[in-house]
Amino acid sequence: MAAVSFGIGPACDGCGICVFACPKGAIRRSVADDAAIPYEVLHLSCNDCGKCAIVCPQRALEPDPQWATCRGRGCPVVTNRMDGWACTEGWARCDRCGSALWKAPGSTTWVCARCDLETKVICPKIRRHIVVHGAVVAAGATIPVAPGSGAAAAGAS
Repeated sequence: MAAVSFGIGPACDGCGICVFACPKGAIRRSVADDAAIPYEVLHLSCNDCGKCAIVCPQRALEPDPQWATCRGRGCPVVTNRMDGWACTEGWARCDRCGSALWKAPGSTTWVCARCDLETKVICPKIRRHIVVHGAVVAAGATIPVAPGSGAAAAGAS
């Protein structure tokens, strides 16, 4: 399957097969009471494997070009500093800024590229989430992004 992030389109009939196919638990019932589409993709949890799109009988999972794809499947993080590093792909994030965590080759420790390494590297999915929602979710808590903070500045670029 091509490197692409997915969103759920209007063809969704609510069968929920995609929920069971997702190995990351990144699809849930829509939280909005008036949602026209019964399910939504949690882009910060999604690893873009495409299993949901393969099993959907309605072909309701559509490419969503506004969201970046994860490392190894087209991640647009372009920096030589992170070559060979592993990324959590959103399943674990920094408690301070909400960014994805990274692990250096040969290391067993996950670190935040922004807070621990003091670089400007931020996961493109998290940057998009900041632009859309104005906050990121880390360790189960929503971290609002204040105007002028480093995360807000990264999201605005």
